[in-house]
Amino acid sequence: MDAQAIVGGARSRRPIGALVPLQSLYGEAPGAVIDFVHIEPLRDRSELFDWSIDAHTHAGLHQVVLLFAGRVEVVLDEATHEITAPAVIAIPASVVHSFEYEPHSSGFMLTIADGLLDGSLIGAWLRSRLFETGITLPLDGDENLVRRLRILSSEIVNEQVTVDSARLATIDWLTRTVLVLLARESERVHQSRPEYQTSDLLRDFRSAVEAHFIEHWPVGRYAQQLHVSESSLNRLCQAVAAMTAFEIVQDRLELEARRRLIYTTVPVHRLAADLGFSDPSYFARFLKRRTGFSPRAFRAQHSPVATTR
Repeated sequence: MDAQAIVGGARSRRPIGALVPLQSLYGEAPGAVIDFVHIEPLRDRSELFDWSIDAHTHAGLHQVVLLFAGRVEVVLDEATHEITAPAVIAIPASVVHSFEYEPHSSGFMLTIADGLLDGSLIGAWLRSRLFETGITLPLDGDENLVRRLRILSSEIVNEQVTVDSARLATIDWLTRTVLVLLARESERVHQSRPEYQTSDLLRDFRSAVEAHFIEHWPVGRYAQQLHVSESSLNRLCQAVAAMTAFEIVQDRLELEARRRLIYTTVPVHRLAADLGFSDPSYFARFLKRRTGFSPRAFRAQHSPVATTR
C-alpha cells in the first residue's frame, strides 16, 4: 500500500462551529477539559458507537490513529480511504472526518493540542510532516517501528493515570517521541515524491493563505508579507506545487466552500458572506467556474457524510 496525501493544504485553526459537530473528543461537548495530550484504545470509544464514528471535527486538535489490527474506512472532507493495519492516519485540526471500523479493530487514538507544537525546535517540522496535508502511512514493512509505537502508546496510556509531578512532562516526552518516529517515516516515504518537496517559503505561504484566504488577499499582499516579489512567489509555487500562487489561494477558498455546502445547512447568501464574497452572485460564479455547479446544485449533489448522533 502506497503512502498517500489525503487532502492538500494546511488546515485552519479557526473555530468552525457552523460545520458538522465540533467536539473535543468524539461524543463530548466542545470545551470539555482535556490535557494537551489524550490517548485511548480505539475500542474504548468505537465500541460505544458500534464501530461507526459520525462526521465531526476538532478545532485546534490534531489526531493520530495508530491502527495495529483490523481495517477502517476513513472519510476526510470529501475523500474516502480504505486503510488496513498496521498503518497510521494523521488528521490535521479542523478537518471533517468520520470512521467505519471493522469490528474488533485495535490500536490507539492520540489527540494532540496544536499548542503542544509551539515553542519547540521541532514543532514546525512535525507540523509540516504530519499535520499540513494529512497523511496515511503503511507500517507493514517495519515490524520494529510498529513494536516501538505499541510500547510508547501503552506508556502514554499508563502515564495518564499516574499522579505525580512528573506526569505531564513524561506524557509530553513520550508523545513527542511518537510524533518524531512518525514524521521520520513520513519523510522517508515521501521524500522522493515531487508534491512533498516543499520549501520553508511555500509552507509560510500556505500558512498565510490559511490565515487570510477568507479576506481575499491578492497575491501581491501575500508576497509583501513574505518579503518576496510576486513573480518569485509564483515561480516557487509553479515549480513545487505545479500551480500559481493565485490558484493555491483559489483552491483553498473552493475547499472551504465545498466543505460548508456539504456539511452545513447555512443559507447560500449567508455562506457567501461568511466566505468573504460581497455579493452571493459573485460566489455563485466562483463555484460554477471551479466545480461546474451552482451552490444549490452542488449542495443537492452531495449529502452529508453522516448526521449527529
